[in-house]
Parts: sequence; C-alpha cells; structure tokens
Amino acid sequence: MTPQRLRTEHALLGALLLVHAPLAFAPVAMTPAHFGAREALSLLTWLAVLIYWTAAYLIRLEGLQAILLPVATLSLGAALLLPTGHATPWLAKPLMQVHFAIAMLSYGFFAVAAGLATLMRLADRALHHPGRSLLQQLPPLLALERLLFSTLSLGLALLTATLTTGAIFAEELFGRALSLNHKTIFSLAAWLVFATLLWGRHARGWRGRTAINWTLAGFGLLLLAYIGSRFVLDGLVNN
Repeated sequence: MTPQRLRTEHALLGALLLVHAPLAFAPVAMTPAHFGAREALSLLTWLAVLIYWTAAYLIRLEGLQAILLPVATLSLGAALLLPTGHATPWLAKPLMQVHFAIAMLSYGFFAVAAGLATLMRLADRALHHPGRSLLQQLPPLLALERLLFSTLSLGLALLTATLTTGAIFAEELFGRALSLNHKTIFSLAAWLVFATLLWGRHARGWRGRTAINWTLAGFGLLLLAYIGSRFVLDGLVNN
C-alpha cells in the first residue's frame, strides 16, 4: 500500500471519527446521562478505532484495519438494535467520570488487543496459504506479537486502575462497599486472565496461539462484564 493511499485512508478514518464522536458521547453528555449496552458498544467502538487511528501514525498497522473496521461496522449496527440505556445520574459526579473514563479507555485498548490477536491468527494461517492478497498485507507475525503484549500491558494497567477506583469510590458515591455483582466478577476474571497471560509471557515465554486464545478469552469476559450484563438488564429484563 502506497504512502499516499495510507494518508488518504487515515484522513477519511479521522473524518469518520469526527462524525461519530457526537453520537458516541451525546448519551453521557445528557442531563441526566443515559448509559447502557447500546451506548457502551457505540463508545467502545469509537475508542478502539481512535486508538488504532492514533497508533497508525507511529507504527505500521495498516493490516489491522482489515479486521477492525468491519468489526466496528458490525458493532455499530448491533448497537442500533439495542434499546436506549437507562438514566445514570451518578455520571455527573466528577469521581465517577474519572472512573468511567479510565474504564472505557481500558476496554478500548483490550478491543484493539482482540483485533491484534485475530490478525495474528490470520498471519499464522498466511504462512500456510501464501496466495491470499488480504493476508499478504498483514504486518509480520513477530511485530504483531510485540504490539499485542504492549497493548495488553497498557490495557491491564488501566483495568487495574478501573477496579481500584471502583472499589475506592463505591462507598463514597453509593454509600456501600463494592459489591460482587456480575460486572465485578467478570471484570476480576478478565483481570486475572490478562495478568496471568502477561506473567506467562515474561516467566514462561508464552506466545503464539496461547497468547491469542488467552487474549480473546479475556476480552470475552470484559464484554460480559458490562455490555453483556447491561444487555440482559436493559434488553431483556426491563422489556
């Protein structure tokens, strides 16, 4: 892919991010804010694409868009099918806004990591199917692996901050200690999966399919932590 084409595609993607930004942030900017599975999926998609768009100016990532952008389109389409989220007046509190921002950034980095893990699986298959034009555009497998673990490290740091601020702010905001609900349990399980994977990388040299499978499993748990639980509550229980 030529540098001129890359610059054009990045500019178009930046324009799409600007167009989608008001739609992604409008629900949380309302008075009171509204947030549920629909809004979470929309905002998470916007953040994941923003992270890719920013990083693509610094390192070679053009192959990632072959996975990220179709998935982003499907995610936005799925969000439109979900009901509007419930009122969340606690989002007006500054402490909760800090917690919320850290959590969404964490989810965004893990969404990109899941895209990288999928690309690694495709790149591995490309070694055995060299004639596929899409797979020929992918970055080298080792480069994808290094980028995956860098992304996971950032995501885990933010997820740790998310869980910590959630525990600290819960009693001050809601008058009770952090409860072990579905969201907390799945978030802790995801944290354990990602922490174990990073430990295995440094202590045991885990890589390849092990890294791919653990990354996708952890991201699945994160989706269940909020989007899945909100889908059940907003889309099924409340209807």
